[in-house]
Amino acid sequence: MNSKKMFEVLNRVRTWEPEMRIDLARRILETVVPEQILPPPQTMTLEEIQAIMKTDKRPPTDEECKNILEEERLKKYG
Repeated sequence: MNSKKMFEVLNRVRTWEPEMRIDLARRILETVVPEQILPPPQTMTLEEIQAIMKTDKRPPTDEECKNILEEERLKKYG
């Protein structure tokens, strides 16, 4: 389908009730052959992530967390 036809379909569908649009989206997704959908990438286990994040330092206090957040806000918003 070329871009013009897709744009026309999209404009037409925009006038539909939300429930109809959701139903159409669901039906379109069901037409996709499952083999064409790539499996999610292999990721680390929770234990591996925790091991990477492990530190010998103590966790920050509530006050230190507030200060860190404030510093980051100042960096972002000035």
